[in-house]
Amino acid sequence: MFASAYTARVPISRQKQLPMDQTLHSLANLLIEAVPTILFFIFLTIYLKAVFFKPMAKILEERRRATEGVRELAQKAFEAAEKKGTEFEHALQIARAQLHQEHESLRRRWSEEQAAQLARARAEADKKIQEARREIGEEVERAQAQLNLQVESLSEQIVNSLLRRRAA
Repeated sequence: MFASAYTARVPISRQKQLPMDQTLHSLANLLIEAVPTILFFIFLTIYLKAVFFKPMAKILEERRRATEGVRELAQKAFEAAEKKGTEFEHALQIARAQLHQEHESLRRRWSEEQAAQLARARAEADKKIQEARREIGEEVERAQAQLNLQVESLSEQIVNSLLRRRAA
């Protein structure tokens, strides 16, 4: 009712202006009341930026640098470890080759020693065989000499016994 009584007295062009003025006046009052809040917000933003965000950014940057430094150190350590591993593998291959050569030289030396021992044993065996042959030859000669003596003696006995039988 109030709105209709008021609008009845105010002309139509004025009716549209009045609520607009009230709205603008309310907004101006609201803006004036918000100024301390806005100033507080600006002050709080500057304060937090100076006290919290800049030190936090500095700490985060230091952490990033330290992390990068550690990553670089880790990368260098990894590269050094790979290099050492490669050097170790190379040294291991060289050691294996040397060990193989040593084993081969030992095997050759043992083969040569074995061949020398075998040659000595054969020479010794040949010497014993020659000696045995010589001894056997000497025994054969003695046996033949004894047989020849016995043959002569037996032949004389046979001849004597035959002559006795004929004489008898």
